[in-house]
Amino acid sequence: MKEDDEHDFPEGFHLKHNAVSNKTWEIIQHWLSTNELPISSSMDDMKNLVHMPIKWETGPQMQGRKIAQFGSCRYDYTADTAVLVEPSTVDPIPAYIRATLLASEDDENDAYTQCIINVYDADNEIPWHLDHSYFGDKVLVYTFGEERPLLLRRPIPRIEENKTIAKIEYGPIGLHQPEEDCTFHTIRTYPRHGSKYILEGSARNEWEHSVPSGKDTRVSITFRTWRGAT
Repeated sequence: MKEDDEHDFPEGFHLKHNAVSNKTWEIIQHWLSTNELPISSSMDDMKNLVHMPIKWETGPQMQGRKIAQFGSCRYDYTADTAVLVEPSTVDPIPAYIRATLLASEDDENDAYTQCIINVYDADNEIPWHLDHSYFGDKVLVYTFGEERPLLLRRPIPRIEENKTIAKIEYGPIGLHQPEEDCTFHTIRTYPRHGSKYILEGSARNEWEHSVPSGKDTRVSITFRTWRGAT
């Protein structure tokens, strides 16, 4: 098990290990494979389950991983943009997920309007990106399964003879300019099974992140809010 040096973390990056109990993960894992989940956290056992189907999506735009989205906004992988969802088509964030993963004092339960579940097989990865600019300033992520590194990088303009020759420009989901126009300050951290991390401020808006492929299954559950075009 690798250790993290908090002094190296970008401003606005917060990591907490052991944020989710084994019992809660057991129930969520059961839901992912059977579509059965408790209605609320007060029914925190495997005897009081209801059918709560998950609408999985996959394809080359998701690098082959399975994803499921809940809430009033979503990421449209075909159009490569974040969108609001028609109320009649919304699958709300399940009450059990809100109550167990958003119940801590430092997380505003009602503020999050989107939840996305990613299931990574061993060869699945996520390339460098920022979460879309239409989502809000705070992104909350829970990780389960294989302990893969989370990579963070901030582009640094190239300078020759005291003259900046590359200006950092971001699009909705990351850098506009080619990677060869920049150098990067890169940090590697290791969220464990049952960890959570938060991206906000500089870590959210200036540091791209990626998750490489691995050797086993990894699951992430991410919460975001809608900001829209600014």
